[in-house]
Amino acid sequence: MKKIRFFILSIIIVSGWATNAQTISGIVADKATNQPLPGATVQIVNSLKGVVTAHGGNYSLLVTANKKVMLKAAFVGYKPQIKEITLKEGENIEINFELHSTVFEQEEVIVTGTRVSTSRSNIPLTTSVIPEAEIESSSEINIMPLLGNTIPGVFVTERGITGFGVAEGSAGKVSVRGVGSGDQSRLLIMIDGQPQVMGIFGHAFPDMYQTSNIEKVEVIRGPGSLLYGSNAMGGVINMITKKQKNDGFMGRVSASAGSFATLRGTATAGYRKNNFSVYAAYNHDQTNGARENAKFNGDNGYLALGYQIGNHFELNWTSNYSKFYAVDPGPVNTSTPELYANNGAWADIARVNSIITLNNTFDNMNGHVKFYYNQGDHELYTDWVSTDRNYGVSLFEGLTLFTDNLIGIGLDWNQYGGIGSPVAVPQMVDGKVQWSPSEYNNKWIDVNEKAAYIFVQQGLWGTLTLNGGIRYNHHSLYGANWIPQLGLTLNANNNEFKALASKGFRSPNVKELYFFPPANPNLQPESMWNYELGYTRYALNKKLKISATAFYINGENLIQAMPNPGGGIPPMVNQNTGTFENYGAEFDASYRISPALLASATYAYLHTDTPRIASPKHQATANVHYLLGKFTFNVSAQAVAGLYTLTDNKTTPDITEEEIQNYFLLNAKINFKLLPSLNLFVSADNLLNAEYSAVYGYPMPGITFFGGLNFSIN
Repeated sequence: MKKIRFFILSIIIVSGWATNAQTISGIVADKATNQPLPGATVQIVNSLKGVVTAHGGNYSLLVTANKKVMLKAAFVGYKPQIKEITLKEGENIEINFELHSTVFEQEEVIVTGTRVSTSRSNIPLTTSVIPEAEIESSSEINIMPLLGNTIPGVFVTERGITGFGVAEGSAGKVSVRGVGSGDQSRLLIMIDGQPQVMGIFGHAFPDMYQTSNIEKVEVIRGPGSLLYGSNAMGGVINMITKKQKNDGFMGRVSASAGSFATLRGTATAGYRKNNFSVYAAYNHDQTNGARENAKFNGDNGYLALGYQIGNHFELNWTSNYSKFYAVDPGPVNTSTPELYANNGAWADIARVNSIITLNNTFDNMNGHVKFYYNQGDHELYTDWVSTDRNYGVSLFEGLTLFTDNLIGIGLDWNQYGGIGSPVAVPQMVDGKVQWSPSEYNNKWIDVNEKAAYIFVQQGLWGTLTLNGGIRYNHHSLYGANWIPQLGLTLNANNNEFKALASKGFRSPNVKELYFFPPANPNLQPESMWNYELGYTRYALNKKLKISATAFYINGENLIQAMPNPGGGIPPMVNQNTGTFENYGAEFDASYRISPALLASATYAYLHTDTPRIASPKHQATANVHYLLGKFTFNVSAQAVAGLYTLTDNKTTPDITEEEIQNYFLLNAKINFKLLPSLNLFVSADNLLNAEYSAVYGYPMPGITFFGGLNFSIN
């Protein structure tokens, strides 16, 4: 009897719900072509209720009557569209969505080239963008591999399945047009326009940069010193962090597992109401590694708070904390394997980065003031212990005085340095070399830089844009340095022409000046001139984009370790002896063949006067993205030739690996949209099981597999 009553009650409840529910149906299509978009999601905002469009782009969704809902349609490569719907009881309606493609818009807006939102077509700098859709569709937890796989002329070193590490044998070093490898301090990596420079060694830490925290990445291929000063000599990578933009709540959880006991997990959440917003993320990444004694374990937390103050001001605070433990397996065939046995070569790193920004926006002017702080605590198996800091303030204001005009004025000040131990120097005692503590051992050392700059961008006749500026930079050790830049762009009938002459520079870091032989406190800044010509063509209603750039680089005062000119101890000393000359060409093409099929390819040719590490002569990539119903297929390939991982074999005779690498990689990923809020995926890297290395003595793994899920609510 109880079962019968329960059954009847259930029917009444279900019937009551059904009579109070209506159907919304319609079609999701491309706005420009009117072609249907199969595989798009239509979802009620802030709920788990939603559907995936069928082959004809059509959908049908039950909603409760007499209730206001926000209906959101989204598709990869398109700007989402939200419509507010209220259904009356007994009413079924048709709601169609027309989504606008954001993949190849000629008027794409970037920030990094001018520090304010500006059309990329008006900037003479060669810039590339990795958009949010591409970041989210990848299976990467770290942003660095995406740089080398998508941007021509950019190469990133890797040493294993995950984790880049620090010190000897570390990876994550970036080269742009042959500039920036080595200790990486010739290339500036930024978060929201602020430098990620380690106070002692002068480089960034790639294990800090998680995809869950990043909305998009903007890359300047060539000097960015006019706007960003030292370390931007070879180029700029600016990671723009995520903020909660839409009202309401959103959340996302991702988890994956793969080869070599590799586990990755991400959780993000955001909320916005009225003028207040919050966004938070947590990441965990661990692996046993493809080789013995190659463990990596990393955790990263990110928090962003925002508050809109009236109509003209916005206050933002972002903070990122990373802690990772990395083990160096050592180079293959090393003569000292005992050094790396039992996870003996380890590094324990903790770093924090915080930025406070006050933005102002008016009709004819907008800008910001930023305060930033970056600190790290490092401990290595060599008994090295250090703490470093990098902090400063940046002020910028962009003014528009008349039509097609932009004047940017900025002031920068930053201080960096740190303390470390042990720092030792060699001395000759009784005919023998002995090591004793340096005067800089366990001593805090700081240097600072301040700068002022101005640039002017002026459009003429609706087609020509002139761009020029100059920076005055003052270093506490070297005094004044002037940095000019001059360029132009010409836009006509879907054609873009660009020309640029720009100067870049890099001040020596604390390590090169004071810590460890061959340190030399008398060093001077490095500098280089970059000249380039670029052409971009849009065709087929902007579905096809083809770009080509030719460049010539001439540098001087390159800091190198050379034989001590005075003889004696130490035998090698850092000196400003180097000049270098690089030239080459870069090509990239993207074609939206249909709403469901996107193809892209890049190629870069690089000539260097002498072989340089992490600077391949030839580098090509190809990517295909295809949607078929609930499935998404991604196939990518990368070919590298003429990659030097070592330039002096005599220094490491115990390693037998070839110094020049030529290889071809094939990767694939399949996504299945089980529910509008739930994606399942499998991925495989190096499907052809290629044998290669990007870091000398550290062979990369063969075929690797990952599987996981992404669950979201918004």
